[in-house]
Amino acid sequence: MAFLLPSKRIRAALAWRVRRVFGDQSVDRLCVTCAKNWRPLLKKPVFIGICGSAGKTTTKELLLGVLSHTRRGTANPASLNAPPEIAKTILRVRRNHDFCVTELSEDKPGVLDVPLALLEPDIGIVTIVGDDHSSKDYPREAIATEISKLIAALPATGTAVLNADDPLVLAMADHSVARVITYGVSPQAELRAENITSVWPERLQMTLIRGTERVRLHTRLCGTHWLPAVLSAVGGGLAAGLTLTECAEGLATVEPFDGRMQPVTTTDGVSFIRDDFKAPLWTVDACFKFMQEAQAKRKIIVIGELSDTGSRKESGYVRTAGSAQEIADITIFVGPWASSVFKARKTSGLHKLLAFNHVLDAANYLNSIVGEGDLVLLKGNTKNDHLLRIILARSEKIACWRDDCARDSFCNECPHRNKPSGSPACAVDASPGVPEPREIPLWLRPIESGEQVIVGLGNPDEKYAGTPHNVGYEFVDHLLVSAALNWDETPEARIARGAFQGHQVCLVKIRMPMNLIGGGLKRLAEQMDFSPEQCILIYDDLDLPVGTVRSRLKGSAGGHRGVASILEAFQTDAIRRIKIGVGQTGVKLDVVNYVLSPFDVASRKSVDLAISLAKTHVLDIVERPNTVKGSSRKT
Repeated sequence: MAFLLPSKRIRAALAWRVRRVFGDQSVDRLCVTCAKNWRPLLKKPVFIGICGSAGKTTTKELLLGVLSHTRRGTANPASLNAPPEIAKTILRVRRNHDFCVTELSEDKPGVLDVPLALLEPDIGIVTIVGDDHSSKDYPREAIATEISKLIAALPATGTAVLNADDPLVLAMADHSVARVITYGVSPQAELRAENITSVWPERLQMTLIRGTERVRLHTRLCGTHWLPAVLSAVGGGLAAGLTLTECAEGLATVEPFDGRMQPVTTTDGVSFIRDDFKAPLWTVDACFKFMQEAQAKRKIIVIGELSDTGSRKESGYVRTAGSAQEIADITIFVGPWASSVFKARKTSGLHKLLAFNHVLDAANYLNSIVGEGDLVLLKGNTKNDHLLRIILARSEKIACWRDDCARDSFCNECPHRNKPSGSPACAVDASPGVPEPREIPLWLRPIESGEQVIVGLGNPDEKYAGTPHNVGYEFVDHLLVSAALNWDETPEARIARGAFQGHQVCLVKIRMPMNLIGGGLKRLAEQMDFSPEQCILIYDDLDLPVGTVRSRLKGSAGGHRGVASILEAFQTDAIRRIKIGVGQTGVKLDVVNYVLSPFDVASRKSVDLAISLAKTHVLDIVERPNTVKGSSRKT
């Protein structure tokens, strides 16, 4: 007896009722059960499973475009590939459909068992075995073993489509009783490509080769790194019975995917390449290759937060910044690690390499300089950066500039983008309207060449006095007493000038919240005519045990928001600094509460000694600057 599924509207109503009564897990279990009963009744559709460490979603979308050009079918939406989502995809298949394409996850051992039992695939496509999900307990070889279950599950009448350029994938042919189609640039591959080009503004083109057959393919994609996904999709089309020409015709209609090297040209002639869906470090090279070969008036690269950088995250940023400067006229980094790239600066020009802590500040800067004919690469992560706001802000008012949104969706789909939220604009403009004094007092006169500007970082509110985050304030207060000086005040800072042990000093406490302190110091530098190289920053460091004092001549912010604000304001990391340890070894801390709560008695004693010791570090930096890099002392 024919089994007819209810309509989409009825299914949605039933699902809502079940969720209301039993919860989401009950709905998921119900979907899986229904899919198990529905799949055996689907005789006509060809079921295609796609697996691999990378390229699954792209291959799926390309293959969907190839097959949909002449046939009817469905595929799983986006990257939803958990068993309940596979079940829902199967439930959307109709008996008169020709195909069902779905990607499968391999992120942990055993994860493929349930989806394969549901899908019963006729065709299996494997892209690559990479490091995306690898770990000490789940190495690449174990990932390959899990993925090979897809190929082993194929019937003798089915087809395995394997990447001949990956030895771990090619070896899966040994597990197959099905026919095998190999693809890649390897001469041994059954399906290959030649004459591959993608030079902006042209799109990806190639000649497809299978045996004696040759077909020219013009895609709408940007970048030659799409080649493996294109070939795997063609392989899937061939396995499903299409000709090479039909595959090329279908692929020619596929538009670039949202956030994956997607070109967007604004009305004023600025071209953006959106690669802002995710940003593993290993994907950067392909984007840079595209930009290097591109033809454009100017090339600008914007990098958000990188993932999969391993244990040495900072060095990954530095290498990326070095490569970007070889390609781009302007390189901009955004996010909490942005300031780490200054050490990679390869030119004395200020605007070659820039770093911003907030997307809003990067957007304001970038949109003020770009013009017709510029090509801008946006490389970031949907959850962390939401770099799409840079483009949206050119044509509409964006009010949400949060840097911690964590929504896994693009901002053009978000109803909250017009609701004010997030950090204010760069601290350079944080306090507009403060009147300048008509006569400049003597203590605001320009800083002399040998004078040292010693800046203590802290929060101005009295409630933060005596807390870890205010040790920078405490140090300059201590130095003030030692040098018998007095504070003079402006609306934004306290300043004291005089001599300390034979050296002219200018002590500074910026009276602004920690994450805005850079703008206040920058304005003071412009008013008093001093450079960042004349400054010595004193601040707390959670990564150093309490009582430890460490000196550095330059470097990244190390996660300190006040330092990050200063490096961003001056666009350099060449600022001397002394760090006073406030961390607790072997103790798991609630960081926010800890740094803003008073020290306990034992820690207070250690910090007081460290503050006294920090005076010696100041003298070391002033008198022997080449001997103190990375020096550390503990009370």
